[in-house]
Amino acid sequence: MTKKQKILFSDLDATLLNDSKDIEPGTREAIDEMLAQGHIFTACTGRPLASALGVVKMFGLDKEGCYVAAYNGGVLYDPFRQKVIAYHSVPIPVVRRMFAEAHKAGLYIHTYDRTRDDAVMACRRTPELDAYTGHTKLVPVIAKDVLEHLKDAPAKMIVISLTDHERLRQFEKEQAGWAGECLNSFFSCEQYLEYCPAGISKGSAVKALCEYLDIPVEHSVAAGDERNDISMLQEAGTGAVPRNAYLEVKAYADYQCEKDNNEGAVGEVIRRFVLADG
Repeated sequence: MTKKQKILFSDLDATLLNDSKDIEPGTREAIDEMLAQGHIFTACTGRPLASALGVVKMFGLDKEGCYVAAYNGGVLYDPFRQKVIAYHSVPIPVVRRMFAEAHKAGLYIHTYDRTRDDAVMACRRTPELDAYTGHTKLVPVIAKDVLEHLKDAPAKMIVISLTDHERLRQFEKEQAGWAGECLNSFFSCEQYLEYCPAGISKGSAVKALCEYLDIPVEHSVAAGDERNDISMLQEAGTGAVPRNAYLEVKAYADYQCEKDNNEGAVGEVIRRFVLADG
């Protein structure tokens, strides 16, 4: 590590990626420049690892100096060396109870099987499942009792409502008494209520990867737009948001970009906070 080496943690959807799921050309150039100077790029996303790797490989961000923090920090991965650095999981009994509670509330829920390329494990096919797998490009596995088919403790669960955010808010509130002891919950968008292991978040990923790479946390820069990015913005040395960020999230940022995700907000962050004094 050089004295001024920086590490960037960038959310993917609606931050690094534009609305067409592409990266603005100027941002690609900025990433190439920061990597050439010895800085580190990390895709820090709520997506499962398999889905995140599909994105980073598409854009050549699986080279030396690139890392992935998937599942909201539940998995840290070195794509260049194809190495899992850390994996945090939700205990199976906790998964079973959350599935039961979601079903009782009439809400869709799924989890993942890491032994099958993060296959999406759901009890039935629904519009929520189709929308999610269409977005992430992951394979769905339908089983009446998901837990009987789950081969390993998963890194995350998601409760989804495509049309009623208030139902999700109420569900989170109702489960807080028991779930707060063993799970961390947050919204990654209006439709997704995510549950990760207690203590795990994008913020914990910032701290853990900085420690792993021996980079001071104060040399880290984070960029994100949603509520699951708040912990990352708080933990990093500098937290930045694109212009399109969720209003609540902007309050946690050290810097608000002039550009949105379609105009190259992450490139703006890189040039201002990574390259300018790197």
